[in-house]
Amino acid sequence: MIQFPARALTALIAALPLLPLHAQEDQGWYQVELLVVAHTDPAAQRAERWDPLPALSYPEQLRFLIDPQRLQANLDNTDRADYSEVDAQGRQRIHLQSQWPVAEGPIAGNADTLGPGAAPADGDTGAPGMVDTPPGEYAAEGERPGAEAEPAVLDEPPRLPTPFVQLPASAREFRGKAAYMERNGPYRVLFHEVWWQPIGNQRAALPLVLDRSGDTASYPPLQGTVTLYRSRFLHLETNLWLNTEGSYLPGNWRMPAPPLAPASLELVEPPLLQAELEEALEFDGMYDPSWDQIENAADEGVGAATAYPWRHAVLLQQQRRMRSSEVHYIDHPLLGVVIKLTPLTPEALQEADYDTAIRQLLQKTEPTTGSPAVF
Repeated sequence: MIQFPARALTALIAALPLLPLHAQEDQGWYQVELLVVAHTDPAAQRAERWDPLPALSYPEQLRFLIDPQRLQANLDNTDRADYSEVDAQGRQRIHLQSQWPVAEGPIAGNADTLGPGAAPADGDTGAPGMVDTPPGEYAAEGERPGAEAEPAVLDEPPRLPTPFVQLPASAREFRGKAAYMERNGPYRVLFHEVWWQPIGNQRAALPLVLDRSGDTASYPPLQGTVTLYRSRFLHLETNLWLNTEGSYLPGNWRMPAPPLAPASLELVEPPLLQAELEEALEFDGMYDPSWDQIENAADEGVGAATAYPWRHAVLLQQQRRMRSSEVHYIDHPLLGVVIKLTPLTPEALQEADYDTAIRQLLQKTEPTTGSPAVF
């Protein structure tokens, strides 16, 4: 096995100032910077005999990095988009507006349209469940008759920042050295991001997907996941593979296509849409045979396999023990992984505002139109 040419990586590590190392592994939140580069020298691909059929897979339980620009672009490019939210695994859910007209209800205050049990018009008394309290017998000054006392507001703990949000490129400590490597050596940057996250024990750790192949339905050069967890030390596990043109393979042989990543975007129809559609289809005059053709075409599209434009994939599956505030790299003939985990102080967490601009895209909010979602 040849060694990954590490001159650029060694220079990168030597040029980065290392923070004083102390017992901070018990601290839960870290800034993570991860850089993955490919070695593009053709001789490196032919230096070893690679597994012809590597076991490539994504785990069932995983999570995604949150790209603020992608969140907004997904919302802007989705027809009938109503509002957006992001679940605990980093998957964006865009709730759609109903395609059916909303039935008009009774006009507020119109006695002719009020049904049994409806609230009386302003000025009426004796509403069910309301007690007519004589003047002067209110529980507190300014309290309205029949009004319920508001619960006391408890002090909430400081809000933690949203984890796994990609930070701007200006936060990348390695960016200058990564650019130098691409300009002056046979290297290509495949992935380079910085984010904040809590790191706990191995059982609670979810693998983090580095590619968006499930959203684009195409195969990028780099696929797979990384997992970070903490026991006595910090640990990194890689399940990454590099898709290659397979110039080192005999003849025209090619491996079967690897899996695509799960999708990080889900479109959610309004909860009443199905009931409204079934009611509408009861009327023969509203049925259009072309609907069946559209449905069949959609089903065929779902089952169609995406063409694999590569011939082979080389797997990097390793585990590395690390210390915080130190730069670590994993050496491989075709891939290089550089990572640094910096502990975050409670003050830094409380002052973080990088998710302020996208908070309305991350959390469930009241829909602007259409039927509200039910959770």
